[in-house]
Amino acid sequence: MKLLRTSFNLFELGAVLCALFVPQPAWAFDQALSDEAVREAYFLGQDADRSADFLSNYVQGLPMPDKGPDISQIELRTPYAQIVQISQQHPNGYSAQQAATDYHRRGDCLQVRVQVMFTPTSGGGGEDYWRSVSVGLVQKNHMAAQSVSGSPIYATDRDADSAWIIGANVLVVFAVAPVDSGSVQVEAIAPGGPAVHATFDLGELR
Repeated sequence: MKLLRTSFNLFELGAVLCALFVPQPAWAFDQALSDEAVREAYFLGQDADRSADFLSNYVQGLPMPDKGPDISQIELRTPYAQIVQISQQHPNGYSAQQAATDYHRRGDCLQVRVQVMFTPTSGGGGEDYWRSVSVGLVQKNHMAAQSVSGSPIYATDRDADSAWIIGANVLVVFAVAPVDSGSVQVEAIAPGGPAVHATFDLGELR
């Protein structure tokens, strides 16, 4: 019996060691944020220089096409980056407690913002132009969006007291659960233009 018990203990030890050396799935970007992570993101956002440098990693500029509308920017926001950005946009009168409340109300999600600008070869569009822009998230498979919203981008002429639409921002929200920590691709298609892609390495982002 003593020998049998010793063998069993060695087997248990071997199983534990194997478990330690087998790669375990892990999230490189933060989700289900701890209270400490929310506070850290909040205070990062309150520092204008540091937050601008941090958030620059989440935006990709794209070259203007030869013809058609110009998908000029694609931005991916992780849950952590969302807190940093909101805090950055509220330098006064916004507390760490409010940032935590807003985060729990919003929940974990991935946000994608696509900026489309009109060009001489694409023509213009109205206030609801953003509805005609298709935005998808791809990682092995296409992922369904949870919500889509948008807003026009205006240019103004103060002397003439006039404004006109020159493009649109499209904001698409995706569930975070199906996404792993590898590369993820954003695909955007504007009317009359080709599919445009931007790849983000979630292993390098929070």
